[in-house]
Amino acid sequence: MAAKLTAFAEKVADWFYPRICPGCGEVSDRPGRHLCWSCFARLELHTQAHCRICGHPAEGDVAHAFVCSVCTATKPAFDRARSAGRFAGVLREQLHLFKYNNALWLKDDLVDLLYGCLTAHFQPDAVDVVLPVPLHPVRQRERSYNQAALLARALAQRIGRRFDGRSLARTRKTETQTQFDAAHRRMNILGAFSVVHPEWVRGRCVLLVDDVMTTGATLNECARTLKKAGARSVWALTVGRG
Repeated sequence: MAAKLTAFAEKVADWFYPRICPGCGEVSDRPGRHLCWSCFARLELHTQAHCRICGHPAEGDVAHAFVCSVCTATKPAFDRARSAGRFAGVLREQLHLFKYNNALWLKDDLVDLLYGCLTAHFQPDAVDVVLPVPLHPVRQRERSYNQAALLARALAQRIGRRFDGRSLARTRKTETQTQFDAAHRRMNILGAFSVVHPEWVRGRCVLLVDDVMTTGATLNECARTLKKAGARSVWALTVGRG
């Protein structure tokens, strides 16, 4: 009964306040979502062969499992990382709006992508706890929210797993990673995290959630910190990949 009432309330709200697609600016034709079907079809979702560790898409015609040169040279601390799609076009616009312009109404659209990626590449039932990549308290106060935490909480609810937004903390304020190359990203983020409640992650399979993965330096440092605190395994999941 409650579900029917919620669905009815959403239909009424959509009638008075139509959902506008962030891709084309038209009224969305996808029930309950902002991104219309046409713009959804333009998303560059990752469906091709990829590195079995970091998930980096393969170039060319590759039909077998492989490990990329980066992971071969230095194995990441996370056990596996995957991203729903390429951080470009409509997906880039969505994530920028969500992250920097308080477009929190796009959360369900983005969580749909995370959930699809999770079920395609991981075993949701094996996840013990879902953690977001944390922001430094100063940056979170400036932005007023942590976009990764919003996505992680909603995803945890969808798969029926515990959300933990307190165990992993960012203890050092770092420069924004966008201005650095891969080597400088690793140095910039080194030692920036700590586990406040190791007993909450010890021996558990942790699903680490963020909005975008570029070189993987931030996810790798988070995973290294969690593993050091006793996490059994760390899986990393993001909406976009740069």
